[in-house]
Amino acid sequence: MRKSGGDAYIHRKILIDSLFGDADVKEYTNIIKLYLKENYRIKGIFAEIKPIVISRFKKLQETGLEAELYFMKNYNSIDIFKNGLLDDARLFGDGYDFQINVNKKSYLAEVKGIRERKGRFRLTENEYNKALEYKNDYIITLVMNLNNLPAFLTIENPTKNLRFKKRIIKSKETKEYHLVDELC
Repeated sequence: MRKSGGDAYIHRKILIDSLFGDADVKEYTNIIKLYLKENYRIKGIFAEIKPIVISRFKKLQETGLEAELYFMKNYNSIDIFKNGLLDDARLFGDGYDFQINVNKKSYLAEVKGIRERKGRFRLTENEYNKALEYKNDYIITLVMNLNNLPAFLTIENPTKNLRFKKRIIKSKETKEYHLVDELC
């Protein structure tokens, strides 16, 4: 999908507005300072920032969120999803990001972002199992070239049409703090 000059980077504005749209001048200045400090290692910059702003700044660095927001705004430009109704399933943890209902058919869309024109992505075990279960109704939607002009690449039945290699990732030790005494 080719965008006109003024809309070429609208996906970035939408992402930034979703995270910092209510920031005043002082907060926005501190966000810029944080960016300079984190990305250019400039010493001597002091940014007075609330913890939630730091968390939002970290979210800004995530390719996945940017890809999902772009997908939500533009999914109707993808032929298979044209005139569909989008249901957001990201918070359910069911192995897909969105369900798109087109006429009487439902598709499960897992959205992955890739910053360049080509690259790789991974599936979690849950995503892979859903792809096996739903086959042609499970569609990987890649948002390619996020650094420049994003474009979609859709892959139906990814476990049949792509080669995946299973990797076991051992997670680091996690500490928990349990309450000793019962309340009430």
